[in-house]
Amino acid sequence: MNNIELLILLLAGSAIVSYFLSKLNNFVSGVYTIFATMFVFGSLALYGLNGNLDPTISIIGGSFQVTYMGTFFALVVSFVYLMVAFFHPYFTDKYEYKDSYNFLFLLSLAGVLGTFYASNFLTMFFFFELIVWTSMFLIPLGKSKKAAVTYYGFSVAGSFAMLLGILIMRAEAGSFGIAAGLASLSGTNAVIVFITFLLAGIAKLGSFPLHIWLPEAHGNAPHPFSPVLSGALVKLGAFVAVLALIRIPTFSVEIDAIALPLAQYIVAILGSLSIVFGTLMAIKEDDAKKLIAYSSMSHGGYILVAFSLMNSIALTGGFYHILAHAIASAAAFMAIGAVARQTGTVKISDLGGMIHKMPLTYIVYLVAIISIAGIPPMGGFISKWLIFQAVINKGMILVGVAVFFGSIGSFLYVFRPLAALFLGQELSRYKNTVKEAPILMLIPMIILTLANIYTGVMPNGIIQYINQILGELGYAPVVSNGWELYGNYGVLNPGLIAIVFGVGVVVAFIIFILLKKSRPVGLMDTYTAANFVHNEQLLHYATDFYAPLERLYEKKSHMLQKFFENLAYKVKEIGKVAKTFFMNKYLELTILFITLITLFLLWGEIL
Repeated sequence: MNNIELLILLLAGSAIVSYFLSKLNNFVSGVYTIFATMFVFGSLALYGLNGNLDPTISIIGGSFQVTYMGTFFALVVSFVYLMVAFFHPYFTDKYEYKDSYNFLFLLSLAGVLGTFYASNFLTMFFFFELIVWTSMFLIPLGKSKKAAVTYYGFSVAGSFAMLLGILIMRAEAGSFGIAAGLASLSGTNAVIVFITFLLAGIAKLGSFPLHIWLPEAHGNAPHPFSPVLSGALVKLGAFVAVLALIRIPTFSVEIDAIALPLAQYIVAILGSLSIVFGTLMAIKEDDAKKLIAYSSMSHGGYILVAFSLMNSIALTGGFYHILAHAIASAAAFMAIGAVARQTGTVKISDLGGMIHKMPLTYIVYLVAIISIAGIPPMGGFISKWLIFQAVINKGMILVGVAVFFGSIGSFLYVFRPLAALFLGQELSRYKNTVKEAPILMLIPMIILTLANIYTGVMPNGIIQYINQILGELGYAPVVSNGWELYGNYGVLNPGLIAIVFGVGVVVAFIIFILLKKSRPVGLMDTYTAANFVHNEQLLHYATDFYAPLERLYEKKSHMLQKFFENLAYKVKEIGKVAKTFFMNKYLELTILFITLITLFLLWGEIL
């Protein structure tokens, strides 16, 4: 099936079918959802990569177009949806409104296709809001209404900002067309639309300073939906950011020293702050899901930095990072979700020794964090290498320090769950109750692991497709020849790096086999300086894992969160005042206030 409209209608119909199947059997409904998402992803891959998708519309209204960039985003996001769908048969029966989960999940995927293939902003905004609303109802199924409200608040703020930009663009351009409308902007209107679109992109991407919703939503969402939020839906923010940074004509003065417009430089600074703050917050987090959520905030900063630099190397790094992070974060979240299903918790200090019970899940998480940390031979290394090359080439020292700090810091925070949750000493309460995840859950995690390796070892095919996106955006292609990738300051050979890395792993494994093994001991079997040990938790080294480092900044780490909490309180107070005026028991007073406000708004027209 190569028609975009039919794929969207298929997802809408499948959502209804899955709803009624859930009333009969949740497992069957979950399996049906797997096949529905598999068919859609397969159709996109088969026809989209060859440019044979049909944008013709005859039923639902609106208008679609097929672009290389839209297909790239659609493939990345739908792939994450497909992988996550394998978890549904084992989780949905635990939710209060279990009949609705697959229904909302498939509708949100329909919204994804409509957003990325829309040719005008009215169509895009409709499907964008479909994603926001379905996500808002999916998040509280994880038992946290506050997380859903926080997510919805920031999403609505971003949506209204984008809507304002769309209407201003329409007033000047006379059209809702995406490419033509944005290209026609100039002067003050270009500035306003740039700011509004950037606010929408940052809010959806979960980057600084609009990141507050990210740990709340990712950490409290249902375990199968957290990978979708991190690996897929935040990429909507990247899509909107591209429209703002690349499609809107340059309107600000240029900084000659770095050959970059001031507006783009400010965005690069915001991205750098997102990298640093996300890294610092992740280091101190004891909740494994929130830790990866802060990691997503940091990696959103990398994407903003890449797209703000406006050259081929940087854009290639940005698009590659979208793919690499989607795969790696989805795998990490799914590994943590598998552990949570077996243990009932995602708190790192309450877990330990999972490698003995869940060795395959451990390997999935290990490969994922290698990519997240930007270590070869994984996809995250390729994208960060390109971004770092572009930053250094621009001479942006502070941004370069932030990018480098994020890579070092990411190794620190992803190592915490690895060392404590998987490699730490096994707690007695899990010795006889935990086992490896079911085979249906292991299948997508293994596929994601192989994808992480593939993107780090053989990037040439992906780079060639990104080159087509660059041509579409008006940029020169990046040179990639077989196994070699050319940057500003050198040539990268991922295959050779993978061989060296593999040899090192083999040598380390041989040494491990030959050397004498340490004796495994329990948490209580240790020297305690004559003190009675009454609680094994006291000896779990996941507790205060990076305490000396955390003490350097912990007092100031929640300043921005307190600001938003105070802002929310003030908005609530304003709401109470409005309620007093417009929702009291005296109808005549309500009419009077509405009349006075209307007269005030029309004052200039009346005079």
